[in-house]
Amino acid sequence: MPRKKKRSKQPSQVPSLSDEHYLAMYLSTRPIAGHWLNREEIAEQVGVCRMTLYRWEQRKDYQREKDKVMRKYLREKFPKGETLATMAIAGDVDSAIKLLQAGDFIV
Repeated sequence: MPRKKKRSKQPSQVPSLSDEHYLAMYLSTRPIAGHWLNREEIAEQVGVCRMTLYRWEQRKDYQREKDKVMRKYLREKFPKGETLATMAIAGDVDSAIKLLQAGDFIV
């Protein structure tokens, strides 16, 4: 009868998230220079290949942190309780433009 392999007692071999991971999250959750970057552009700016970025996106810890970064960005961009309409009326030009774009009044 074959022997069972002993399980390793070492911690997981998956390294923790680094500054490169957080830079990729930042770039993928914000429009840069007026447009959203695709995976290839993000990977180029971070200094990794596109497939490495894809593998990062499959990690549960990366997904959790990316969601946190996106929520933080949205909270900063759209404060709680304020809609685009109220922000536009208050004089926020970006909100007025977004509201007009959403209604297909401008392109």
